[in-house]
Formats: sequence, C-alpha cells, structure tokens
Amino acid sequence: MTLRTAVLLVLVGVLAAVPAAASTPADQAVAAAEQRLGQQQDRPDAYVELATAFMKKSRESGDPGYYARAAAALDRALAVDPNDYPALRVRPWVLLGQHDFRGALAAAECAHELEPGDWWNYGTLADAAIELGDYDRALDAAQRMVDLRPGLPAYTRAAFLRSLFGDRAGAVEILGLAVAAASPQDPETLAWTLVHLGHEHFALGDLAAAAAAYSRALAAFPDYYLALGALGRVRAAAGRLDEATALYRRAVEQIPAPDLVGALGDVYAAAGHADEAERQYALVDYMGDVADATRSSYGRQLALFYCDHDRRLPTALRLSEQEAATRGGIYTDDALAWALHKNGRTTEAVRATHRALRLGTEDALLEYHAGVIVAGAGRPRRAVRHLRRTLALNPYFDLRQAALARATLASLDDHDRMALGETQ
Repeated sequence: MTLRTAVLLVLVGVLAAVPAAASTPADQAVAAAEQRLGQQQDRPDAYVELATAFMKKSRESGDPGYYARAAAALDRALAVDPNDYPALRVRPWVLLGQHDFRGALAAAECAHELEPGDWWNYGTLADAAIELGDYDRALDAAQRMVDLRPGLPAYTRAAFLRSLFGDRAGAVEILGLAVAAASPQDPETLAWTLVHLGHEHFALGDLAAAAAAYSRALAAFPDYYLALGALGRVRAAAGRLDEATALYRRAVEQIPAPDLVGALGDVYAAAGHADEAERQYALVDYMGDVADATRSSYGRQLALFYCDHDRRLPTALRLSEQEAATRGGIYTDDALAWALHKNGRTTEAVRATHRALRLGTEDALLEYHAGVIVAGAGRPRRAVRHLRRTLALNPYFDLRQAALARATLASLDDHDRMALGETQ
C-alpha cells in the first residue's frame, strides 16, 4: 500500500492509522466493550462503554475515524433510552472530537442541567468554551472542576488556561501535579500529559527539559506519535537533523497527519534535500484535497502549512475563514490573521492578530505572525518589538520560521540604522 493510499483511508476513517504492534489498554477496552455488547444489546451503558473506548482509541492512535464510531455507539444507547444520563454525559466529548464545538457546548449544558454536581460536565463545558473563545466561562468551569475533583483531568485544563493567559511557569507547575496524579494503568494518558508538559518547556525555549518530557512519554507509551513528532521538533531545533528525520518518519508511519508530514518536509529542506522536502509538501497538498472531499478536521493545520510555505494561499484563506465561522479563540484568530496577510489583506490581518494576542499568551509563533503582519502594514517599530519578543520567548519556535524571524528583524534594524544615519 502506498503512503497516499494510507492517507486516503485514514482520512476517511476506513483504516486505522497503523496496524497495532501489540494490544494497548484502549484496544483491550474496545474488545471488552464489544464482547459485552454481544451479550447485552439492550443495555445503553454497554454502548456508552464502547463509545468511551473508541474515544480513548482515537486519541491514542490519532485516527479521527473513531469519533464516528463513538457517535454511532451513543446513538444506539440513546435509541434504547433517550434519557440515559451516561450517554448524554459523554456526548459533548464526542462532539468536541468531531469539531462540532457549538453542539458540544449545548450538549454539555444539557448534561450539566441534569447533574450540576458532576465534575465531568465542567470539563466538557470548559473545553467547549475554550474552543469557542469564551475564556471567562472556561475559567469558571475549570475552577469548578478543580474544586469538585482535583486530579489529572482538572489539572490539565487548569494548566492549559494558565498557558493561554501568559503563565507558562504556572502551567509547568500544574502539569507536574497532573503527571504525579496519572495512573500507571493508563500509560497513554500519562504520555499525553508528559507531551503537553514538554510543549510548555519548548515554548519557553528549554530544549533539554522538553526533550526529557517527550522521552519520558515514549518510555511510558512507546512509539506514541505525539511524542515522536514533538521530540523530532526538539532534535531539529538543536541541529540534529538525522535524528529529527528518523523521529518524524516514525511518527508519520503511525499517523500521516498534515502537520507531521509538513514538519518532515521542513527537516529535509533544512538538511539540503529539496526534492525529498517537495515530495512531503506535495503529499500535504494531496491530504488537503482528500480533507476537502471528506470534510476532515484539518483546516487550521492545512491553512498554516499553506501560508508558511506560500502554497495554495486562496485555499488557506478559505479554510481559515471557515474555521473562524465555527470556532473562536486566539489560535483561530492567529491562523486567520496569517492567511489574510498572505493574501494581501493586511489591514484585516492587523485586526485579527490583535485579537490573537488579547490574552497576553507567551507564544513565539503568535508574536512572529504579529511582527510580520504589522511590518507589512508599515509599522516597523511595532514589528521590531514583536520580533524581538518572538526570539526572546523561544528562538527555536519553528525550524523554518525562526530563521525568517531573525532575517526580518535584521532587515528592520538595518532600515532603522540607515534612517537614523540619514537624519544625522
């Protein structure tokens, strides 16, 4: 089977991302739920158990096809009993996976009205509110979740919100609590938490701490695609391109997602292998065609890839505008700003990038986009501030864009020195 065929089958949900080398806890949960259903097809809780197992398998494998299977299992549960609370409780989680964020919020509100003391409902309320850009509501829901049931699910949401509001150190501290609270019986959740801890260290420019967290994730859950790709990014940032290539290739073998394939192409480009890089970029283009045809949820990934590589720029703008119509939040605003700028609509891009920075998030990529956009709008001094902040936050933020940030800043600094010389 060719990689293109595998990409097609993964995106349409026909084929799991990669054949399992060994049975994982999620595989075992799916098998147990299916066995139970064979004996108890009139029990809604058996279908809810299967839906929950499919959701765990989706995150573990990166295969979005499991969301549809989870949704179908919940439909069966509610067909048996339309008022089954466990099914209504899990539905927002599935809708979040399917990127139906407004539907997820409505479903979470419904479950919350039925059981206002259930900690789980505050988690799905927080998740939906974050995706829709309602950060005050997300903060309230996450705090209520922590109050009701402190533990890994609450800590990870609290950490993400700390990060959004510019407190990376606080996020690292809370994620440390989440790691300590993880169960050894659930290695994927431990690995997922360690990956996000690594992301926070990487955002602070601490390559050693990031690599340590990602390596711990791989020790807990070997060949985890999220950890492989993240460690590949660290190795590339450190100039260890052969190691980065090997890690990204392993990740792509697990799940050929656009961001991983594009990052592999960037590593090839940095290593001087332009033809191999272009093959990866062309594969992302193909993935975009398949995603369009199947309505897969890769819009933001594809839009950023197209803008970063100056490919299919009208498509990038269309995808960003579609995303903004159904999803709020600063990262939606950032992707829209970048696409608007790349399509020559810089005045609108300035407004969008201002919205993207409204929380004070310490994210070098947001600052870089803002710097390039305001430079294009004829505001060089403001651009210099953004670009200096970009490189101060994380000089390794992106293998391709970091070099462009340094070059743009140098050009603006040279322009300022020349202007100063002329005035003198």
